[in-house]
Amino acid sequence: MALIQQDLVPGSGDQLLTLDTDTNLQWLNLTATAGRSYNEVMAGFGGFTTTHGFQYADGGQIGELCSHAGITKGLTEPAFTPSPNDAKNHHGTEALQNLMNGKTLIGSVIHSRGIMKPPAPPPNVSSFILGTIRTFLNLLNIAASHTESEGPTANPQVGDPEIGSYLVRVRPAA
Repeated sequence: MALIQQDLVPGSGDQLLTLDTDTNLQWLNLTATAGRSYNEVMAGFGGFTTTHGFQYADGGQIGELCSHAGITKGLTEPAFTPSPNDAKNHHGTEALQNLMNGKTLIGSVIHSRGIMKPPAPPPNVSSFILGTIRTFLNLLNIAASHTESEGPTANPQVGDPEIGSYLVRVRPAA
């Protein structure tokens, strides 16, 4: 298993992709869509869902990415219960945040937040709430580093500078 940073535009040095070699999926850096609403991204902002062929990842895909990074807390283990995997989990969280970016420092905790594929909105509802996935890297207590999915936190019509979008695609053939 490996997570490898790659360029979206070959040879550009942009490092906007993370390739998961186990799944052959490429993940777009969270900063590429930070501050953009779900609706803006779906409408073609940056050409990510149109030109580049990305789609919103679902919770299962994001969980698999986190697992491949070595993150266990909040996935297969309780988020705040000490574990023999604490150091591995902490380092996995740090590695994934460094690859995917979208980081915000709040006190002694580095947060990364991204919108995941939403459930279908009810009929005739123009404003539904999106869920997000958040990773927490606790700089003072490695046992507290974890990931979690948050309930309704993002409006599809309003962007937030601290929230990007978990966009994924199958790696194109070379």
